[in-house]
Amino acid sequence: MSRIPIDKNILLLFDSDPKKRRNAAEALGQSLNKGAVKPLLNQLEKETVIEVRRAIILSLSFLGNEEALPIILDVLKNDSDIETRRNAAGGLRFFGEKINSVEIFELLLNETDIDIQNVLVGTIIFLQDDSLIPRLIKVFSKESYKNLKGCFLEIIGSYDDSRTKELLLECVQPEIDDDLRLIATRAMGKMNDIKLIPHLYEVYKSDSCKEIRDCAFKILEELSIALQYSTIEQMVLDYLDKIKEPET
Repeated sequence: MSRIPIDKNILLLFDSDPKKRRNAAEALGQSLNKGAVKPLLNQLEKETVIEVRRAIILSLSFLGNEEALPIILDVLKNDSDIETRRNAAGGLRFFGEKINSVEIFELLLNETDIDIQNVLVGTIIFLQDDSLIPRLIKVFSKESYKNLKGCFLEIIGSYDDSRTKELLLECVQPEIDDDLRLIATRAMGKMNDIKLIPHLYEVYKSDSCKEIRDCAFKILEELSIALQYSTIEQMVLDYLDKIKEPET
């Protein structure tokens, strides 16, 4: 890429017109040129216009430079603007292996804004650090705040692991809150594990919530089509017959 537009946008980043600064910040992020990191950081330090700060944070995230990571984290923890913090939360995934998943998880534990919680959930799922599984299961069992509990379950359900499957099966039981049962049902469907077929069928047939029954039905229907069964019932019966067969 030519240096001319990069240099021009770096100059515009310090223009007196906030709209030009914002446009320049966006263009620098889209350029993916690492030479834009320092100018963006310098301008962020003194920038007071919220819309420009939002654009700078988003562009620093796109660039994914390790030098910007502490600043992104500081903005996420301390900035007064929710949208700027949301940009920082979502931008963390662009830093890949430079991110400490435990630190992001701790940020989720302490976050009170629901939208930012959901963005952090997506970032943690993106990282797929299975060393978090024991910690996730532990905090899930102790957490009383339903929305945060749902966040933990969303992450847990993204791991195809025997420990997470065991918890998901516990979370589709009738005594569990509807929202959590729905999250667990969706997660079981994403695992694409035929051993979960009878459990999903039980949810489809007997859950008290129509939305959850519909979710289980959709999963089973898609699975039956993929496995070339004419009906869900045929698939379930065939699976049950197979697990009853003695080992040879």
